[in-house]
Amino acid sequence: MYRLRLLVSLPLSVVVMVLSMFPPLQFPGWQWLVAALSLPVVTWGAWPFHRAALRTARHGSTTMDTLVSLGVAASTLWSLWALFFGGAGLIGMTMQMSFLPSSTHGHADIYFEGACMIVVFLLIGRSIEARTRLAAGDALRSLLEMSAKEAVLLTNDEAGSRVERKVPTTQLQVGDVVLVRPGEKVPTDGVVIEGASAVDSSLMTGESVPVDVTVGDEVIGGVINTWGSLTLRATAVGEDTALAHIGQMLAAAQADKAQVQRLADRVSGVFVPAVLVLSALTFIGWMVAGGSTQAAMTAAVAVLVVACPCALGLATPTALLVGSSRAAQLGIVVRSAPVLESTRRVDTMIFDKTGTLTDGRMGVVDAHFDGASEPSLWAKAASVEVLSEHPVGTAIVAAAGQKNIPPVPVEAFTAFAGNGVSAMLGSERLVVGKPSWLIDMGVELSPETSAFQANYEAAGATVVMMVSVPADADVPAATSEQTSPDASSAPHMASATTPSGAPSPLALPSEDSALVLPQIELKVEGMTCASCVRRVEKKLAKLDGVSASVNLATESALVTLDREWDPQAIVDVVDAAGFHATFMGLRDPRPSAPAVAASSNSDAAPAWDPHSLSAAGARVCAAFAVKDAIKPDARQAIAQVRDLGITPVLLTGDNERAARAVASELGIDRVYAQVTPADKHNLVRDLHNAGATVAMVGDGVNDAAALAQADLGMAMGSGTDVAQNVADIVLTTSRVSAAPLAVRISKKTLRIIQENLFWAFGYNVAMLPLAVMGLLNPMIAAAAMSASSVCVVVNSLRLRRIQPDA
Repeated sequence: MYRLRLLVSLPLSVVVMVLSMFPPLQFPGWQWLVAALSLPVVTWGAWPFHRAALRTARHGSTTMDTLVSLGVAASTLWSLWALFFGGAGLIGMTMQMSFLPSSTHGHADIYFEGACMIVVFLLIGRSIEARTRLAAGDALRSLLEMSAKEAVLLTNDEAGSRVERKVPTTQLQVGDVVLVRPGEKVPTDGVVIEGASAVDSSLMTGESVPVDVTVGDEVIGGVINTWGSLTLRATAVGEDTALAHIGQMLAAAQADKAQVQRLADRVSGVFVPAVLVLSALTFIGWMVAGGSTQAAMTAAVAVLVVACPCALGLATPTALLVGSSRAAQLGIVVRSAPVLESTRRVDTMIFDKTGTLTDGRMGVVDAHFDGASEPSLWAKAASVEVLSEHPVGTAIVAAAGQKNIPPVPVEAFTAFAGNGVSAMLGSERLVVGKPSWLIDMGVELSPETSAFQANYEAAGATVVMMVSVPADADVPAATSEQTSPDASSAPHMASATTPSGAPSPLALPSEDSALVLPQIELKVEGMTCASCVRRVEKKLAKLDGVSASVNLATESALVTLDREWDPQAIVDVVDAAGFHATFMGLRDPRPSAPAVAASSNSDAAPAWDPHSLSAAGARVCAAFAVKDAIKPDARQAIAQVRDLGITPVLLTGDNERAARAVASELGIDRVYAQVTPADKHNLVRDLHNAGATVAMVGDGVNDAAALAQADLGMAMGSGTDVAQNVADIVLTTSRVSAAPLAVRISKKTLRIIQENLFWAFGYNVAMLPLAVMGLLNPMIAAAAMSASSVCVVVNSLRLRRIQPDA
């Protein structure tokens, strides 16, 4: 709206100003041309201000647009009067450029240029504001554009076969099953029920590294699937998705008015009527003092023009818009504008530990080996733990995978709930478990292993050890009572073989889980580039009912079936493509899948009695320290919190030892461990009652009450919906350093608002006395007023330069 009016009004106003200010260019009748060129500007160009003034006048109120409209109308009407009745319309009349109002040659001056410049400068300011709003909305629009427009919906036909159908994402319902191929956007929030891949969420959260996902993991709509095919069950669609919620919060925050803006609105409500009265009194005063009608009208018009609080109206909203936009670009969504103001008072910031300062996932931080080569021991540990569902076992398998060491098939897998696991690798029995469990069975630890355990347990890590039992050890078999309790926690993958050693055919699941499909894991050697990956996937995709996700980094493939296939046939296809495939095992992705026999070989070793290790010559060959790893940016975040003058506090439900270890590593002095959700809420309340202004950073349902109780609640984007819904600020990135960044952006935004208000009020205070005394030409008043508005907008745009690592 403003841009077109500006494009038309600007050239017309330039001609008007040049003719009015430079006498050598004033040809006979120039003033009538100026009047004709001015009329479109002061009517159509200024119509947004006239319309707003009329609208508010009908309700008996005034705004800054009232001053603009009256200033333009008064300048124009005075100039028309001067043309027709004041002698300014005489042919041959000239007018000199003057910074002060004057009367020349006995005729009244015309101020068409002043009226035009008021409109042009205001249109420039409003256009910049509109561009600022547009730029501020880029983050919101980019969020909305991230969503996929179509989805591949999976259904079953009458024969029970899977059918793919493309549908608009608007037609998806909760519970629908969708297929996401490599390179496609995830169409909606969901949970992975089949396949494995890595998703690129850089546009969503700023994370530069794709995040691995597999069966049971939740994914957010809008992220990009990188290399593997995923089958998802929709958990939220349409306006209920995380992406839509973020957009709604951002829009609400940008539309909200902060307390300082409400104050500015109240000031404008008093200021505008006062200026109207002052303008009238100025005219009366000049007339009573014996001044000419021209002088009185000039002073009164100048008062109207110079008092226009345009800059005051732009001071707060422009800064809030730019600040919230920049925050959104950096992964910080502010739910309401008043939050920015409350942030500056924060003096205590409480951090939940798990999932906030730490990754929330177990990872191997160190390993100690005694005996065989390191790679072979990694392979042995991973081969035993790949069949375990315990987080510690998952961490060991993942660490081996990062070293490109794949697991190998094992037999006679046995899980001992709460203690450890065991399996046969060839003729060697391997046991991985808790040190206390192994010691109780008579296993002796070397001094080096004992020191390793003591050091890492003191640092809050969990230590597990791998024991090798010689092949000739006489270990009696376990009874059914010893093995049956663990059947429910048996693995979902096993190396199924026939007595001849070949992979056995894989049976499909029952009809009640037809869309939860079994998978074959392969090791694929010989791949050197992405084209090799595509070649393997294409070759396997040609088989009826087969889809595959190939990972070049780990040289592995996950093959999903929707009909019965002999695994050896799958291996042969990969070999025929020019690569070497090795069958690693079968996986049933169902979370509650029944146990799969680790081996159907009749010669496989039986389960065993763990209480006889003391007589079996067992020895510890490896030890692993596993802990919930601290996020890479956590130390930087805590340092930034201290630099802001805020005291960091660690709050966790974990034990005291683990909490102190994390706090010591991060430099946090105040620690509260083993607290319940109610304790977290009460602690925040107690700190608040003691006079502290508390910010709480958390991610889970157990943090929700504390987030709501805190003066400022910040929820990690990787957290639960409950936490995000009660928080004041949502950190869409998993980086905890976004918390101090949010505080820094808020403080910077408030400082910019204060500077803007200074410019706005300072301009009015300085110029009004000059206008009342008749020392200010209306044109110069218009230029000064608009320049003040432009300064406010440009000052606000400085917020776009805020950097996360500044």
